[in-house]
Amino acid sequence: MNILITGGSRGIGLAISRKLGAGGHRLLISGRDKHHLESAAALLPKDTLYLTADAGELSSINQLAEYAKEHTFSPDVLVLNAAAFYDASRSVIAPDVTELERILRVNLLANVALVKAFLPAIKAGSYPRIFFIGSTAALRSDSSFYAISKAALSNYAHGLREELKTSGVGVTLIHPGATFTERRVPGEGIAEDRFLASNDIAKIVETMLDLSPQAVVEEISIRPMLGDTY
Repeated sequence: MNILITGGSRGIGLAISRKLGAGGHRLLISGRDKHHLESAAALLPKDTLYLTADAGELSSINQLAEYAKEHTFSPDVLVLNAAAFYDASRSVIAPDVTELERILRVNLLANVALVKAFLPAIKAGSYPRIFFIGSTAALRSDSSFYAISKAALSNYAHGLREELKTSGVGVTLIHPGATFTERRVPGEGIAEDRFLASNDIAKIVETMLDLSPQAVVEEISIRPMLGDTY
């Protein structure tokens, strides 16, 4: 299958890229840092396509769509993983409203734009699926703009699932808890075994792509054994 993965050069996105690339799928990955993309591409199959694209800039969505078209890459599957994270305060009172705008632009609006841009290709694909990487922050009382954005993404994914079910496009929302990535390092003072491994999420995506065409995992959450870390 042809699979487009946003935020595919680091963390969960890179783990998914490596797992699916090793499974023989043809990939197009995007990320906002050219250096990280090139480093990731060196770990992936030689036919992997990649493009520097900042999800915070909606114009990047058009660039990604044009790039895919130029390289005759019509995705069967979208894995929408790129995300903006917390401001330092983790508060819904302290930050300026522009911080909420920043996070919503990446975590919600970019995903809406990506679905609109690639939905015709997905509908025509051999195994039409859209995966959203959400967060368990959306499932609890979390005082952060990040949680607000992931809750909004959850609502969008649920609506998209209902709207697309008769067209044969499966929509899946995955809520990972705290995951050990480049952003979640021992500097936070939390033991590494209190985090999920990025590859845990990759294995879930790989498994769901092996289900029968009539089976759709609508929503799933995965947390560290001892629960969330905050």
